[in-house]
Amino acid sequence: MKTLVLGGTSDTREYLKTLEGNFVVSVATQYGYETFCKEFPTVLVRFDDESIISFIRDHGITAIADTTHPFAKNITALALRTAEKLNIPYINAMRRPKLESDYERILTVESYEEAAKRAEEFTSVLLTIGSNRIDAFKAVLPKCHIRILPYEKSIEKCRLAGAEYKQIIGMQGPFSEEFNIALMREIKADALVTKLSGDSGGLKEKISACEKLDAACIIITCG
Repeated sequence: MKTLVLGGTSDTREYLKTLEGNFVVSVATQYGYETFCKEFPTVLVRFDDESIISFIRDHGITAIADTTHPFAKNITALALRTAEKLNIPYINAMRRPKLESDYERILTVESYEEAAKRAEEFTSVLLTIGSNRIDAFKAVLPKCHIRILPYEKSIEKCRLAGAEYKQIIGMQGPFSEEFNIALMREIKADALVTKLSGDSGGLKEKISACEKLDAACIIITCG
């Protein structure tokens, strides 16, 4: 068996430890490629319906393992369609994060748009949701700082959405509770917005930082 592992997350690495046989990892970002290419056979590619089928046929792939982020619904749907079309196994190896905190100032929402609406209630907001859906926060960007990976495309998306350079914090995690506290104090944040990403996404450290500062933690539970 030769497996195409869709991923690029920390959970991808954990899954690879259990995987037997040949495999190749596909990632969609330069960050993911730099993280994995030194240890595993890795390709940097953004698949569509045609390219993933061509890749599978050209490389003798016999199964697809999905270790992508639960919010990456498009690639998951693509993987499912492709596996069905080519009659090969689809392995769902995605993490299923759970919210395990009783902090009373957690606000759970089901969409980016709902998160942006809740963000209107606060004076200074730290966004830690990446750049792909930053457009949903256009109306509240003047009161936001955005922490993203330090890549040109991510910064460009933020700029196109209307963010000024001084609002963009380009850094690579993981981030400790102490670091989150220091950053939120620096920007005087009374709220933080994040995705339900689980421990590997630093969710616990974000919640605990908010709790120490008595700040709201807005958590997006769906993609």
